[in-house]
Amino acid sequence: MLPILLVLAANAPIEPGLPISADSAWAVAPEGPRTYLERVTGKRIDPRTITPIREGDMVFDGESMARDIVAQFGEPLESLDHDPTPGVLVLAMNGVTLKRTCPGTQTANGALNCTPLVDKETNFPAVASEQKRNAIFQEISNFYEDFDLVISTARPPDWLPYTLSVIGGTSTNAGYENGVCGIANVACDGAKRNHVSLSFHDSCPNDASLTAGQETAHNWGLEHTDVEADIMYPFVVGAGEFLNNCMDISHATGNGQTQCTHVHKVYCPQGDGEQQNSYGELMGVFGPRRVDTVKPTIVEMSPPDGSVFDTLSEVKVAAKISDDSNFLGVKWTWVEGLPPGFEDGYTRCTNDVCTDGYGAWKGLDETWDFINLKKPPAGHYVFKLELMDAYANKTSQTIEFDVVPAQGGSDTGDDTTGDLDTTAGSAETNEAPTTGGGDDETGGDTDATPTEGAEDSNGTTPNTTMTGVTGVTATDPGGDEEDGCGCRSSPGPSLAALGMVLLGLRRRRAR
Repeated sequence: MLPILLVLAANAPIEPGLPISADSAWAVAPEGPRTYLERVTGKRIDPRTITPIREGDMVFDGESMARDIVAQFGEPLESLDHDPTPGVLVLAMNGVTLKRTCPGTQTANGALNCTPLVDKETNFPAVASEQKRNAIFQEISNFYEDFDLVISTARPPDWLPYTLSVIGGTSTNAGYENGVCGIANVACDGAKRNHVSLSFHDSCPNDASLTAGQETAHNWGLEHTDVEADIMYPFVVGAGEFLNNCMDISHATGNGQTQCTHVHKVYCPQGDGEQQNSYGELMGVFGPRRVDTVKPTIVEMSPPDGSVFDTLSEVKVAAKISDDSNFLGVKWTWVEGLPPGFEDGYTRCTNDVCTDGYGAWKGLDETWDFINLKKPPAGHYVFKLELMDAYANKTSQTIEFDVVPAQGGSDTGDDTTGDLDTTAGSAETNEAPTTGGGDDETGGDTDATPTEGAEDSNGTTPNTTMTGVTGVTATDPGGDEEDGCGCRSSPGPSLAALGMVLLGLRRRRAR
C-alpha cells in the first residue's frame, strides 16, 4: 500500500505554519518537518499508513527509514550516515503495561508505553528475582561497554528520547508462539531513538540478556548475520559480543530482503549492502563511551526577559542552544498567557510526547523556535525552556514579557523582536533546577533522570539504578499474524516472516 499524505483528524498533530487552533489565530506553529521521513521526502506523511515490512524478528515500519519504505517515495537510497550520537537505553524489568497504539501519528514510543509489537494492551510481569535483574543489567552493560550509551532502570523525563527494552513475561503472553525469545522494531542507523523491544524472560530465562542484547541492537539498525560468534546471529547460541568484521547478512528466519543496505555499505563497502560489521555500525551510531558532566547551555532566548510589546506586534518565542554533545532533549512550556482551549497546557519538545514536536535529527545549531505570536491580545506571557543530555545534565530558563494595547491603532511593534540576536549573551542560562521538567504528559515522573531512581510509568520503583553503555533497537510485528522470530534457545527451521530523534544531523566518514 502506498503511503497517504497526512489528513487532519481529531487527534492530528499541530500543523506546521498554521494557527494552533481556530480560536487562537494569533498563535502560529513554526514551519518545518516533524519527522525524519518528512525531512527526507519534503512531504507530510502519516507513517501509520505505510505497510510494515516483516523480516524474521525484525519489523520495519513507516519510521524505520528502511530501503523498501524510502523507495515508495521515489527517493534515492542515500546513506543514513549520521555523526555518532549518544543514546539512552531503559531496561524495564519491574513490570510494565504496553498499549498497541500511540497518540498522534507515531507507530511506537517507549516513553508512552506504546508499540504494535503487542496485539492488545498487555501486562508484562516483573523479573521476580532481584539477583537476576542485577545480573541481566550487568551483562547487557558489558555487551555495550565500548559505546556511548547510557543504560538505566530509571526512566528520564519523557521528552528525552530513549529506547525501552521490556524484559519479562512469555512469548504467549504477548501473542507469539512458544519458543520465541524476543521481538523488536528496526530503525536503520538509529534514525528513530524511542522504539520498544520485547525480551521474554520467562520463555527463555537462561538467555534473557543475550536476547535483549540482540533485540535492542535491532532498534538501532543491526540485522542478522550468519556468524554464530556474533550476537546478531539469528539463534541464541551463547555469543556475547558484537564482532568487528564484515559478515554476510543472514535470512535464516526471514524472507530474504535486507532493509538497511544503504547503512551497511558504509561499513562494508565490498559487501554491496549484504554484509554487516556489527561492532562498527554500533560505534558509528553512538561513538565511543565517555563521561559527560557538562550542562547544556541556553545561548540566547527571544524575546528578552522583561520585554514589552503592543497588540500589533509580532513576537517569535525561540532560543539558541549549545552543548558538547549532539544529543539533547529540549522542551518548551507555555506557562502563562495561554490561548483558549489550552488550559491544560501547550508544549513543544523532542520525543513526540508534547502538543507539538521537533523533528528527529534537528541540528543543535538551528533555532529552536516554539511559537509565533502575531498581534497577540494584551496580557502577561511566561515561557519556560528545559534542556537535558543523555547523562542527565540539565539546564532551564524562564522568560516573561507583557503585551499592552496599541496606542492610536497604529503598529508600534518592533519588527525585529521575532529574530534572535545570536551575538548577544543571555544571563542565567546555566542554572540547573533541583526539580525537573514539570508535569509528565504520560502520567510518569518527569523529574526522573537516567541516574535517578525514579518510578517507571506504572508506579514501580526500579530495583536497580546504574549507568552503562549499550545499544539496542526494537522491531514491530504489525498485525496479528504468526511470529517469525529467530531469537530462539536453539536453531530451528526457517519461520514465517514477521511484521515489523534525534538531534544534530551531520555526516560521518565511511569506515
